[in-house]
Amino acid sequence: MAKKDTNYRYGGPLSGVTLDDGREVMLHPGAEVLLPADNDYVKTLVAQGFLTEVAEQSAQPSPPALSPREREPKNKEVTDAG
Repeated sequence: MAKKDTNYRYGGPLSGVTLDDGREVMLHPGAEVLLPADNDYVKTLVAQGFLTEVAEQSAQPSPPALSPREREPKNKEVTDAG
């Protein structure tokens, strides 16, 4: 059973390859690329140091949206009108 693709950063010269699954891939220096980790060519590039696996970044939850009232400045002066 084939593994899912892995995200790598390529650190070699500009290159192109046709993988054994028929996929054509352009490898650009410094770019990230999804490749099958169980592919022999990919394993060779990893061993040579041209590909380094990019760790998956954990998704940071965005802060909750503020209501219009919450967006008002906090240090407003309160005046007594009476």
